[in-house]
Amino acid sequence: MIPVVIFHTNNNNDYFINCVNINSKTNKVYVIGDDSNKDTFTNNSNVEHIHINDLGSSDVIDFKDVFQNYSGNSYDYELYCFLRVFYLKQFFLLKKQYAKVFHLDSDCVIFDDINNIFTNESNIAYYIQKFHNESNKFHMVGSIHTALLNMHFCDKFIELCFDIYKHKTKLYLIYPKIEWHQTNYIRGGICDMTLYYLLYSEKLIENIADLSELLYINKEHVVFDSHIHGGYGFNGENTFQLENGIKKIFQKINDTKNKYYLTENNTLIRAISAHCQGNSKHLLNGNIFK
Repeated sequence: MIPVVIFHTNNNNDYFINCVNINSKTNKVYVIGDDSNKDTFTNNSNVEHIHINDLGSSDVIDFKDVFQNYSGNSYDYELYCFLRVFYLKQFFLLKKQYAKVFHLDSDCVIFDDINNIFTNESNIAYYIQKFHNESNKFHMVGSIHTALLNMHFCDKFIELCFDIYKHKTKLYLIYPKIEWHQTNYIRGGICDMTLYYLLYSEKLIENIADLSELLYINKEHVVFDSHIHGGYGFNGENTFQLENGIKKIFQKINDTKNKYYLTENNTLIRAISAHCQGNSKHLLNGNIFK
């Protein structure tokens, strides 16, 4: 069995509550949270809360001591993003019955039981933005907003973190990007997504499945969503049509279960997820995914 894992701390937003409840309709969900949301889902038998304080480790303490923020975002925000994988490793050690999990950001939903999507042979899969990198080699973005992850992924990510920030043996992998941002006054910088990209591009993990690609599952093409407000996908920046600034969700005649996105060439592709990032989080409070 593959459960869904969602991290969320420091608040109990409506969008987060709706996100968890929507995902729990078809999946077992673990919320890694804190006191702000520990009692939120007590009446939902398909949701289990794990306090982030119960997932501490020496690696967490060590990384907090060596982490340097090379991003325009706040230190605390960037550190939290990195530490999610450290805590996820402790989750695997705590819940040894799971060989892999499906990680979701707390503004992301999936429309099916994730166990219907991935086979037993599937191990690591997440979003890689390759098309942007073709025009800008410093656009190094991998994303685990929707991601199939296992202990091997956690170990390799943590190893890379320490090789960059503590031992400095792989600092060379991010230094040109740091210089490019600083010299050209370009927003952004180094974040956890940079390292997810490096795990892929440097082949530090073999056989990572790219969830930005068009996948063929159960005799049907399917897609995972990068951003509900964006057209980016398997054909580049304008893969999907938008209506009023968002992807319109379709259902086929006599198909009330599955949802579909419309491509630029007017083809309906089955949608597995929606990522309501940034100012689109409010969509999770409405009826669009109910």
